This record gives sequence, structure tokens and C-alpha cells, in this order.
Amino acid sequence: MKKIILLIGLISLLVCSVSAYPAHNYDTYVSDLDTTPTAADAEIDQEAIGYTGYSSTNCLASYAYTHFPNDAIFFFNGHGITYTDNVKGGGIQFGGDSVIIAKSYNGNPINKAKYCITDYSYNELDNVLLAVYLACYSAVESQYHESLVRHTVEKGADTCIGFQGSIIESKSCRWSEQFWEYLKNGETIADAADDAKNDCYWQYPFGYHGIDAYILGVETAGNSNNYLIPARYGV
Repeated sequence: MKKIILLIGLISLLVCSVSAYPAHNYDTYVSDLDTTPTAADAEIDQEAIGYTGYSSTNCLASYAYTHFPNDAIFFFNGHGITYTDNVKGGGIQFGGDSVIIAKSYNGNPINKAKYCITDYSYNELDNVLLAVYLACYSAVESQYHESLVRHTVEKGADTCIGFQGSIIESKSCRWSEQFWEYLKNGETIADAADDAKNDCYWQYPFGYHGIDAYILGVETAGNSNNYLIPARYGV
């Protein structure tokens, strides 16, 4: 009987270890933007170093928002937010006309299903080792929604990357491809982001085209030097 109990315990331990450290990856396929298959490619690289990867195209914001607090890694490659009055930033656009935004604003003109980072409880994103918002204006301090990067870090994420300007599609896809590859090969988050940026310069059309204007937000000093290896949650 003891051997059976021990075996069941070992199986349970193995099941838990296999499902540990979720990494959710989201990309976009719409009429004016195709960032596929960057989510699936990121998942492959993450699983190679011990994370449990998931990938989805045109996912609903409600799904991403619900799973975010249990993620070790959160990655989005798609559209940011721009209003007709030229106010930019503060959120990212998912499928089904839904968005994740930093903070709600009673007078904002957006008519979409909204999920707010500030609605998470204090330190609810402590599990998150790395969040990447690969979208236009995702690091801009919006007068409607404030900063997506800043609020993500304030809710507990160790490291968060967002972008300040407009990014062309080919550069976002190239940056993603190289960034996750560098992390898989053992580089720090900061070095991987910088090396991926430099690789983009030499891709046609030559130049950065917005991919160099990124912000790396950290919860505590030194988090930008974090590695993804070994697989783990944030602290």
C-alpha cells in the first residue's frame, strides 16, 4: 500500500511540474495587420526552456486578462490604441472588439469590452516574470488610460516591455522572432531586447521603423537583467 501511495504522489508531482510556469502568447490576424505566427513561435522557444506554452490568434481580451495573474510570461503582438483625436497608447487590442487597458477613463471614446490592469489587486501580477506588449504606443503615457507598462509593473510584474511609437509589421515580427531566440539561448531580457532591435535594422526596409523606441519597465532594480532560464515565476 505504501508503494502505491508513493507512486501516486510521484505521478502528482510530475503532473504539477509539467503544468508549471504558464506562458501565454497572443498575435493578430486582421485586414491591416498579420503578426502570425509569432505567438506560436514564441511558445516553441519558451517550451524549450521549461515553460508551459500557449498561443492564440485574435484571442478575446477576457481570456488573456483572466489568465494573466497566473502567467510567468505574457506576450502580445498586435495593435495598440489610437483615437481619432490623436490620443495614443494605454492599451492593446484583442479579438472580438475587446481591449486590455491600463486604467479606465469615464470620458474615453472607445466603445469596446474593456479589461483594466488597475482593477487587479495589489501585487496580483507577482507571478509574472516578463510581460511584452509588442504594439504601437504600448508604452505611451496616455491622457485617457495612463501607462500600460507602468501599471503592469506596479501590479507586480518583474519586467515589462512596451513601445513608444508606431511599429511596422515586418519589424515587430522580426523582433519577436529574434527576441525569444536570444532568451532561449541564455541572454538577459535587456540584452535580448537590444540584440533583437539591432537585428531589425538590417531587415528590409532598412532602419528601425519604431522598433528601437521601447521602454523596459522593472519592478525592482536589476530585474532587467533577469534571465528566463531556469523556468520560474516572477518574485
